[in-house]
Amino acid sequence: MPFDRSKFIEQFKNETKEHLEKLNLGFVKLEKTPQDKPLTDELMREAHTIKGSAAMMGYKRISDIAHKMEDAFGKIADGSAAPDSGRLNVLFKCLDAIGALLEDKVIWSKKGFERPYVDELCSEVDDAFSGKERPREAARKEQAPAPHPIDVRIDAPDIGGPKETTIRVDIEKLDKLMNLAGEQLISKIRLGELVKALTDKAEANEELDGSIGAVVRELNKTSDNIDVLSSGLQEQIMKVRMVPVSTLFNAFPRAMRDLAHSKSKDIVFELKGENTELDKSIIEEMKEPLMHLLRNAVDHGIETTEERIKKHKSIAGNITLSASHVGYQVIIEVADDGRGINPKVVKEAALKKKLASREKLDEMPDDQALQLIFSPGFSTKDDVTETSGRGVGLDVVRENIGRLKGMIEVVSDPDAGTRFIMKLPLTLAITESLIVTAGEEKFAIPVERVAETIRVDPDDIKSVETKEVVTVRGHILPLVRLSNVFNIPPKGIVEKTFFPIVVVQSVEKKVALLVDRLLGRQDIVSKSIGSPLGRIKNIAGATITGDGRVVLILDIPAIIELGEGVVTRKPSPAAKAAKGKKRKTILLVEDSLSTAMLEKNILESVGYSVVITRDGQEALERSSHEKFDLVITDILMPRMDGFELTTRLKKDKTYRDIPVIVVTTRESDDDKKRGLACGADAYILKSEFTSDALLDTIERLIG
Repeated sequence: MPFDRSKFIEQFKNETKEHLEKLNLGFVKLEKTPQDKPLTDELMREAHTIKGSAAMMGYKRISDIAHKMEDAFGKIADGSAAPDSGRLNVLFKCLDAIGALLEDKVIWSKKGFERPYVDELCSEVDDAFSGKERPREAARKEQAPAPHPIDVRIDAPDIGGPKETTIRVDIEKLDKLMNLAGEQLISKIRLGELVKALTDKAEANEELDGSIGAVVRELNKTSDNIDVLSSGLQEQIMKVRMVPVSTLFNAFPRAMRDLAHSKSKDIVFELKGENTELDKSIIEEMKEPLMHLLRNAVDHGIETTEERIKKHKSIAGNITLSASHVGYQVIIEVADDGRGINPKVVKEAALKKKLASREKLDEMPDDQALQLIFSPGFSTKDDVTETSGRGVGLDVVRENIGRLKGMIEVVSDPDAGTRFIMKLPLTLAITESLIVTAGEEKFAIPVERVAETIRVDPDDIKSVETKEVVTVRGHILPLVRLSNVFNIPPKGIVEKTFFPIVVVQSVEKKVALLVDRLLGRQDIVSKSIGSPLGRIKNIAGATITGDGRVVLILDIPAIIELGEGVVTRKPSPAAKAAKGKKRKTILLVEDSLSTAMLEKNILESVGYSVVITRDGQEALERSSHEKFDLVITDILMPRMDGFELTTRLKKDKTYRDIPVIVVTTRESDDDKKRGLACGADAYILKSEFTSDALLDTIERLIG
């Protein structure tokens, strides 16, 4: 009796897709190292496996193509045919045809829409590896430029990887299993609370019957055992969901090869950290964002050969895709050593798209301007290509990564290259969070958003304009009271010696979140919330605690945006005086973006124009091109500190008489003396910082 193949079709398709991925990766490597016999043998085995399994499952067309590929590798192995780019192009066509046949797709040909023309393709493989060449193919080669072999460097030593005994599990089944584990986690927490309450009661009642006390002790042991078993089950399910990012990364070398060929660019493509593990559901959602960033690296980033030679760079451009674990996150980075992103070009494009006014763009720091490339419809290219330049893409990339509870930022140096850094949670299922309270309500903050927790004296909370701020490790941070965010009434009248603060972060922005209590860390099961709660601002989701209470998960990026709102203030005498005079421009040198934006808001609220730079070196370069009426600088900064900046400005005849104000945490007498000796006209401590003191000092110095 014939066996029922239908039960095995899905498994066959999944396995064949994995073989195709390995062949795609292997072809790219073989193009660069044609003498690699072990690699050739491995590729021949992959083709042989596809041939046999396809024949068993009744996919004759796939089996025929794989058979021809196996023969081709035999000729490569015995030295009768070299795996040059032309022959590998034919083999790549075979992989594409198998992929289409596997999904029952059609391919366009002269005859119309039909299945891949297998007979013609098989003949093409025979001709390519027998030394013959059909006229049509010869004509194509004359017209097309010779492809550039792409150098692929991979951490893994081979394409096969370790051989493991595995079974395939549908991802939906894993999701259901994870959901059950989450519900069990909630019940475990509830049981622990009940046992603790019973234990406390038993200990308080000295007359409690001895047998009841024994039962309580046994309950404690059972609760502890369940705790261990539940944690172990949760950990193992998490491991089942975790897969190496190589399953994602290995799909890109072939695409990068084709892109490099289409753009006639030499590229070294390097993969790093392929064994880094990530939740399978996140990996599946990252393919398109990464593909877009890699296309941009080829199209926008890497220069032409002629440009690179003029810049004294290596002819081959370098593009790296890497992954690594940092705490509870996975960092995925796309980096290139190309032309970089010019902030001036970005600002001009942003002005053209009306994303910001000319005045705002002129005052915007370069690193902040780079983030504009994630704006909807943003593009610096006027031409439209198949690769990029359609004005869509990076905003969608950021949106997709945001849906995965991740963040993306860009770092770039003109002519040195660009790095796109993506920070993703290890999993979307069960996450560790910091539980805090405001009034009677509990809230959860994902630990990857927590920079640190501190306690501050009420006197340490300052008022700048109408906003509260606190100084944390030398940085002035906006203060957000969680109770005010949701209009939660205070829990009675409580005299507090210290206030608990959670410093939360998103990309490089931080705010100080004042809460009533810190309850500690806890694993939570994140649940989406529907209407009407889903429309509430500053909420990212919800979870259920052991006592059945719903705890809301804070949307930290939204709260940071709330904390960085524009400062408004009733004008002081100094402010009125400033507004009544000709608009003056101040150069603000500060490496903390939150502190810089706070000071910028204060100065702009009274009519000054402000230009921000992030360190002394950038400030010196900016001051060489334009004249400022006053300089405000921090001391501790990268590249060049405030002492050296002040000294060099005072030696410049253009800035010899321009006032310099130091605003810093360095409060020793020696530091104050050194600042004044360098030429500073005023020295203000951040711990004593107030807007009135700053504005009064400026008014005294520049009138």
